[in-house]
Amino acid sequence: YYEAGARFAKWRAVLKIGPNEPSPLSIHENAYGLARYAVICQENGLVPIVEPEILVDGSHDIAKCADVTERVLAACYKALSDHHVLLEGT
Repeated sequence: YYEAGARFAKWRAVLKIGPNEPSPLSIHENAYGLARYAVICQENGLVPIVEPEILVDGSHDIAKCADVTERVLAACYKALSDHHVLLEGT
């Protein structure tokens, strides 16, 4: 990709699953930060790679992990859309 002119930049936000984690505020703030980073990258000719990493460690079950993953991804896509990040190819 480099020879074709593509330049990438990556940012990861780590979220932990717990009895009360991640909080709605934590999800929102991390999604907002990833979206701001993505739009700044695009404005500067970089392809952003943003990764909300949800740690699977802990005693929670798969249903809790699925619920958290769905809420985090929904928040991230909303924030990316709100910031007018080009989402083609995602």
